[in-house]
Amino acid sequence: MKNVVKVFLVLFIFSGLHAQTQNEKGLYIDSDGELFNGVIQKTDKNLKTTFTIKEGLIDGEAICLYSSGQLMEKGNFVKGQKDEKWIRFNENGITIAIAFYKNGKKTGTWFVFDDNGTKRFEMNYLEGQKTGIWTNWDEQGLILASKNYSQLN
Repeated sequence: MKNVVKVFLVLFIFSGLHAQTQNEKGLYIDSDGELFNGVIQKTDKNLKTTFTIKEGLIDGEAICLYSSGQLMEKGNFVKGQKDEKWIRFNENGITIAIAFYKNGKKTGTWFVFDDNGTKRFEMNYLEGQKTGIWTNWDEQGLILASKNYSQLN
């Protein structure tokens, strides 16, 4: 359960991505101060991230690898905003989280799995807001908790 909570809390590392090549507006620039276009690879805390920059913004597929070279996370950016499907894996290649974004906002049904691939959480978002029924299961697949966020809005 501790690993599931850890995954939930640090679900996607790209949200806090910073580099020395960003200007005061957060845009990636080259050594001449011009908007950067190209691929950036960064290693931090034994994780290697690779992403494409277009006109100073992260745009396209972004991937993160464990120090072993195993895929940790992959997703897509559009003009600096997370977009579409994001997937996170443990070091054994088992999917431990699936999330969706639209224009940088959480959307759709998100899933969190334990290290064995057992579904532990199912959460729903609409334009960044909690919605629908959220459910939490135990290791045996029994429901621990369920809450309907649609009734709260």
